[in-house]
Amino acid sequence: MVILSVGLSCSSPDGAEVTGAPTKAAPIPTPTPINPQAALDRSGTAMAGLDTFHFRLEHSTGGTPLGQNLIITSTDGYVARPDRLSLEFTGSFGNFAMRGKLITIGDETFITNPLNDEWQVLQDQVSPLAFFDPAQGISRMMSQVTGPTILDIHAKEIHIGGQLPASALSPLFGATAGGIIDVELTIDLRNSYLTKVVLDGRITETEPDGIVRTIVLDQFNQPTKIEPPL
Repeated sequence: MVILSVGLSCSSPDGAEVTGAPTKAAPIPTPTPINPQAALDRSGTAMAGLDTFHFRLEHSTGGTPLGQNLIITSTDGYVARPDRLSLEFTGSFGNFAMRGKLITIGDETFITNPLNDEWQVLQDQVSPLAFFDPAQGISRMMSQVTGPTILDIHAKEIHIGGQLPASALSPLFGATAGGIIDVELTIDLRNSYLTKVVLDGRITETEPDGIVRTIVLDQFNQPTKIEPPL
């Protein structure tokens, strides 16, 4: 009877062995939160290491002054380290709408004449390369973002919001209004490249309030040849 009692306590009616308490599932590790400032720092380093990239700059209203009587509303171009920039742009020259091309190599900037489309030297103006240079302009901008916060995270990119002194953009836009603008940056999480910047606010003294600039960057480290036109 004792043997039978022990056997019944250790076996199920169909002969299967009865186990103890059910095994607990392994806990799922909690993802490490992304630090927005660290993401900006990594992206600044990654962008500084680029040799080439392509960019587009657009404005919601108005445009960016790029010389005497020349206002740029949209641009599409390429940067090549250490000191080369080539772009096509639309805008206005005085009261005339225009399209043109611009090439910067070192301290020299060439632009097509809006009247005859011939190349000429642009004298004594701010070089766009001072901002679009991966090693200087973009890294400088990213290092001056204050109060960075995560706006959204997708599978491959992170959106970071913050504020930026307009003076951080003076190498491109010349004299600035001296205020603070809102900025949103999109960073590719796979390689830390900055792929989009939205600048919301007045940067120069002559532009209206509420202007929004969008810069899109891509084609990183793709072969690019930029030569002087003259």
